[in-house]
Amino acid sequence: MPASFWAAYAIKLAVLAAVLGGVYALARLLRRGTFFLRGVQRHVEVIESTMLAPNAAIHTIRVGKRYLLLGSGGMSKLAELEPGELEAIPRST
Repeated sequence: MPASFWAAYAIKLAVLAAVLGGVYALARLLRRGTFFLRGVQRHVEVIESTMLAPNAAIHTIRVGKRYLLLGSGGMSKLAELEPGELEAIPRST
């Protein structure tokens, strides 16, 4: 095969790698929710969410310095947690 074939092949692979890297970086930014909020201070942060049923979940969120346990499906406050309580809960892996 001529050398120009391999040079064109290498360039196409480099372009493909750059496009895939850009898509990966964009997906990570969108997943974190920071792509559109650069420089904006967020006041509500979702710490963890757990699905209990198809239409029911519980969410641990931080609002300022307060931690709340919310139930979705009617979005009701289940409990307010102290920061020390949140770290004391053992995590299952």
